[in-house]
Amino acid sequence: ILGKHNYENVMAAVGMSLSFGVPMDKIVEVLKRFQAVEHRIEYVTEKRGVKFYNDSKGTNPDSTIKAVKAMTQPTVLMLGVGDYDKHGDFTPLFEAFGSTVKGVIASGINIPAIKAAAEKTGYKGEFVEWYGNFEGMIKKAGEMAGKGSTVLLSPAAASWGQFDNYEQRGEIFKDIVNKL
Repeated sequence: ILGKHNYENVMAAVGMSLSFGVPMDKIVEVLKRFQAVEHRIEYVTEKRGVKFYNDSKGTNPDSTIKAVKAMTQPTVLMLGVGDYDKHGDFTPLFEAFGSTVKGVIASGINIPAIKAAAEKTGYKGEFVEWYGNFEGMIKKAGEMAGKGSTVLLSPAAASWGQFDNYEQRGEIFKDIVNKL
């Protein structure tokens, strides 16, 4: 699992387990087997030197900030990817990028709000407005990322209008990525 927030969760779980008398060797055994939860900074695969992560559960800027901060390589972030406007403020997301996010590809109804946040914060990375299909968006994100980088689907927006829910969006993302 990736991300400081996940490490904090692990430490809390370990502390609780110890307080209930669970032996440390059992805790370590379980932790070694634990896998990330589906659609939450879930590693999908690596294709042509690009790692792909599914964080389709990132349906608001706050959760996407956690995912972005978990990335350790230069990252292309897939934002929007839905046609429902929750009227979220994307500005804090762009303010949290640091040097990790090298590119953003945005689609869906939230493109204007995402673009406005990028401009307001002086975002200098590559910014692409995507009006094509989801498969094309994923391929474009992979091209933008290039070898040694990461593509992160963490839309910071609802999936509705394009998908039934974030689970379906994430499943389709994984299916397309695995077929690249």
